[in-house]
Order: sequence, then C-alpha cells, then structure tokens
Amino acid sequence: MPTIEVLQLTDLHLMCNAEMTLKGVCTRQTLEDVLQFVRDAEQAGRWDFDHIIITGDIAHDEQLATYEALREMLGEWLPRCRMIPGNHDDRGLIRRVFPEIVPAEPYVTFSFAADGWRLIGLDTHLPGQVAGRIDKEQLDWLAGELRASSSPSTILYMHHPPFHVQSNWLDAINLQEFAAFIGLLGSFPQVRAICTGHVHQQYETRHGEIDLMTTPSTSVQFLPRAETLIVDELPPGFRVFRIDGDTFHSEVVRLPNLN
Repeated sequence: MPTIEVLQLTDLHLMCNAEMTLKGVCTRQTLEDVLQFVRDAEQAGRWDFDHIIITGDIAHDEQLATYEALREMLGEWLPRCRMIPGNHDDRGLIRRVFPEIVPAEPYVTFSFAADGWRLIGLDTHLPGQVAGRIDKEQLDWLAGELRASSSPSTILYMHHPPFHVQSNWLDAINLQEFAAFIGLLGSFPQVRAICTGHVHQQYETRHGEIDLMTTPSTSVQFLPRAETLIVDELPPGFRVFRIDGDTFHSEVVRLPNLN
C-alpha cells in the first residue's frame, strides 16, 4: 500500500485587496510564499501530496473576489483540494466559487477514502459568531459516515478545536458544547486523530487514544498559552500528514525565511 501524503493549510485570512494586512502581516503574500515553498518542495521530490485540506478562515473579509483569488492561487492543485469553513467564511460563496469540491446544503463538509483510511471534514461555522458549534444534525451525519465506513482508521478535520489549548481567550472561542461531540467519538474507536486550525499556533495533546492537534496559520501567528491575543514572531506554517498502512505521522513545517 503506497504512502498517502496530506497537506493541511489553515487560517489564510485572505482579503480582496492583495496588499491588506492582518496584525501587520500581508496575508496574501504569506500564502503565496507558503504555496511557492510547497510547490518547490514537491518539484524537488520532498513531498508529493495526494490531498490538500484547507481548514477554514479562508476569506477574512467574506468577499466573492477573495475566494476567486484563492481559486486562482490553487491553480492545478484544485482537484486535490477539500475545504471546510471557519468563523470568517461564507458558506454560500465557498459553494459558488468551488462547486466541484464542495457539497450542497446545509454544511460544507467532506468525507472520502484514502487507501484504507477515511478523512472527514466537519463544518463548525456558526454565523455571526467567532466560536464554533456542531449541531445534532451534523453529529448524526458524522455518526452515519463512521458507521458506513469500512476504513479501520479515520482522521477528522475541523476549524474550531473541540479541546482546550491552555489559552483562556482562545478556549473561550473554540468549539462550544463539545462534550457531545467527544462523547460520540467514544463509540467509534477508528477515529485516530482530530486536526484543527483557528488558534494560529501549533498544539498537540491526546484524549484517550485520539491524537489532538492544531496547525499554524499561513498568515499571522498567535503566542501560545497567552491570556490575551499576542502576535507571535514565528513564521507561517502548515501541517503534513503521512499515512502508511495502519500508521500515520504528522509534522508542522514553517517557512524558513520570509525576508
């Protein structure tokens, strides 16, 4: 069975004005830098990504032109892409710009097999709110996907972490009422990992047999374990998954230099 490689990008925070900044960071430029870094690494043989997963906060300004800019930036990668929304996103515009990779109403989710594994993306977007939520209808959908899957192992992707990251201001705006979600997973031991964005930093922990992790933003970074929002000086990053048989390995990669 071949090794499957998955690239996770998150918290792009793009704006239709390509020169706009967020916390002093030009988000369009940093994403262009990340994409070029990955393309160069693929060309050099470091990676050969089978799947590219974007876990939300795609458009900071929720403008049609911003999603269209991302589509152009992804270019030849688009058939390999899946995406889910973050708190800054607009489901309708995502569907309008990416109809071939985004399902119909009500949620922007995905579920597909990857050589013995299943990768599932959940929609935690709560309109008008910074925090996220998964309602009973989507929990039922998730349970149905897990029951129907013949894959012995699953990775879940979502925007809002369903766990604490030891930072009070971020924990207050993560997935709300996540006890029901975590409780549901107790019936499905095939869930091996949950990977999220939203917090603009790298974090890893475990819940029972499930690996829990967050991924740095392709734009601005937040200082871990801070009581309030403090911008971190670390460069943009992304996460790489390598799935090999019944095992997987995950690592965060950051750009070596943006100057």
